[in-house]
Amino acid sequence: QNSTADLSTGDVIDNFVHRILDTEECAKNFIQIAGKNYIERADKLKNDISEHLTALELNDTEKSKKIIALKNLRKAIREIDRHNRSSPVATLEKSLFVSLFSAFDKYVGDLVSILYNANPDLYKNINREIPLSEALTYESIEALRDVMLNKEIESLRRKNYQDQVKDIEKKFSINLDKYNKWPDFIEMAQRRNLFTHCDGIISKQYIDVCKSNGYVFKDEPIVGEQLDIGAKYFYKSCLLITEIGVMLGQTLWRKVIPNDLSNADTQLNNLIFDFLHNESWAKAISLSKFALNLPNISNDQMERIFTVNYAIALKAINQNDQSTKILDKRDWSATSNEFKLAYNVLNGDFDTAKDLMIKVGKDSEMIPEIAYLDWPLFRDFRDSQDFFDAYEAVFEYKYSTKLKSLADEKQAGVVG
Repeated sequence: QNSTADLSTGDVIDNFVHRILDTEECAKNFIQIAGKNYIERADKLKNDISEHLTALELNDTEKSKKIIALKNLRKAIREIDRHNRSSPVATLEKSLFVSLFSAFDKYVGDLVSILYNANPDLYKNINREIPLSEALTYESIEALRDVMLNKEIESLRRKNYQDQVKDIEKKFSINLDKYNKWPDFIEMAQRRNLFTHCDGIISKQYIDVCKSNGYVFKDEPIVGEQLDIGAKYFYKSCLLITEIGVMLGQTLWRKVIPNDLSNADTQLNNLIFDFLHNESWAKAISLSKFALNLPNISNDQMERIFTVNYAIALKAINQNDQSTKILDKRDWSATSNEFKLAYNVLNGDFDTAKDLMIKVGKDSEMIPEIAYLDWPLFRDFRDSQDFFDAYEAVFEYKYSTKLKSLADEKQAGVVG
């Protein structure tokens, strides 16, 4: 049975992003714990050795207690040997790093499956022979078609990522060369191969494949040395694989189902909004850049929303000049009050923003009341008296009253 049968293209992309986020959260939560436990374990073993040695050195220690102390000392020595050979932090890092690619491999298969089902003409690209005797065992042409597609997906998954891309480009008539971070992804994938097959020991193949795909090493790697991962590289990998996955999915979606452009834009914008909301500024910036460079966007309003969200992320990392530059590429004077409000909030003109917020009122579809409470656009504005005054003028009760009510509601709904 097709695992994507009840999913949309947007669902497949969202599920992939959440698997990467799950892996990222596991790293943040459990690697730190593993490191802490490792240090605490070392301290305990040192203390145990000291206690057992003290018990042996005391003249008044009973013979039976000395025997127990000797037994415990031998045990502690064995445990120290095991402890010194253990590396739980590195093991977790490697396991979670490899799992990023497990999620990506599944994602590619699900993406191809959903797109073939959305555009049946793509089945004509499957060039596989099947004996008539086997074909006759299937109850319907649809069942046979699913089997052939699954074989096609398995064949794709067995290829390295360079060949996968070539295959995808050919099947869907697209060009993926515009992803300037592709060489970094190839290096990351090759490093995954090293950890999967030879514990991270650098091979000539690793170096050759990386270089042939345009990757430039900061320091020339040496065959036989061992690579590590580390927190900085791991989180950079999470960001990169998220970018590559979303960009691949969005590109294929727009190519294969061109009349679904509005839904593709909405899904991409929702992802950017979620990253803004979670203060994942780098992901929001990367996807906003991608969105604004798309050849086709469903309408001017969506393009302006992408622009606003891009500016929000830049402002959040104190790139105020760049944020203003992005905004000023467009004319906002003839837009709706909602966009004028966003423009003035991002430029720090809270006095004008107050008047515009009152003009927008409480019945705006673009900026409903909940947006004033959680949209990152209003992060700084929410701390101003201008915002408090405008909120009360629009909704006829204080902002603090609404926030307390929402907090009570959330508290009552906590599971546990």
